[in-house]
Amino acid sequence: MPEQSTVRDPRSLFDIDERLVELMDQVADAAADGQDPPAELIEVINEYIEAFQSKVDRIAGYLRWQESIASICSAEAERLSARKKSAEGRVSRLKNMLLHFMLSRGLKKLEGERAAIGLQPNSAASLVVDDPLKIGECFFERSIGFTKTEMQELIYQLPAGDLRGRLEAQLADDGWQVNGNAIRAAFANGAEISGARLVKGHHIRIR
Repeated sequence: MPEQSTVRDPRSLFDIDERLVELMDQVADAAADGQDPPAELIEVINEYIEAFQSKVDRIAGYLRWQESIASICSAEAERLSARKKSAEGRVSRLKNMLLHFMLSRGLKKLEGERAAIGLQPNSAASLVVDDPLKIGECFFERSIGFTKTEMQELIYQLPAGDLRGRLEAQLADDGWQVNGNAIRAAFANGAEISGARLVKGHHIRIR
């Protein structure tokens, strides 16, 4: 794999080992191409890590360096996101003010020397509900969550018909998902659940 030049941060507070940076850059290049790192590269990285007694400070420094970069980028993303939201809010408020101004004066267009602002009708009509109490109940609906067992009990109590058929189709659908929170709560209450277990993983912490 050809070597690529990498821009280094001269202001870094950490003494980063150039070999580790080079190896991790090659891993990043492979990931950017949608490929897994070559086995030879993984082997070289493993050999590097195995020599931890002489390189542990540099490995920790590299991790801290990358974490600091991620933190800076995250803060910048939040700042830009806030600016985007603020700008979108100003655009929305100004458009509403223009809309009210033009409608109240019966204007269809405002013309300037280099630009024009027109009143454009929407492509689809908006629904306005003036009195919900006058609308038939058949137009009201809401989403209600049931477990698969509860759904079965409800369906079996219904007479044969279109409604039962629709619910049975929903019951047989593959869209059911495991409720992880419910399983965790059951484990916390001492329940034994086949097919699931709680596993404590590990993470890297630099002190």
